[in-house]
Amino acid sequence: MDARCPECEKVAILNDEITIVKCPHCNFEADYDTYLAIMKDQAINMSYDYIPKRPGL
Repeated sequence: MDARCPECEKVAILNDEITIVKCPHCNFEADYDTYLAIMKDQAINMSYDYIPKRPGL
C-alpha cells in the first residue's frame, strides 16, 4: 500500500503488516503509529492556514 512521505511528499511504502512506512526517495522510515502522529500534526498545521484570525480567539 502507498502512503505520502511527510518529508519529501513523494510516494512512500506501507508494508503489508501495516507496521512500517518507508520512503525510497529520501530514506524516511517510521513505525505506523509515529507516521500517523506526524501526518496528524501536519494536517492540523495546514488547517490553521485556513482559519481566519479573529479578535478574542
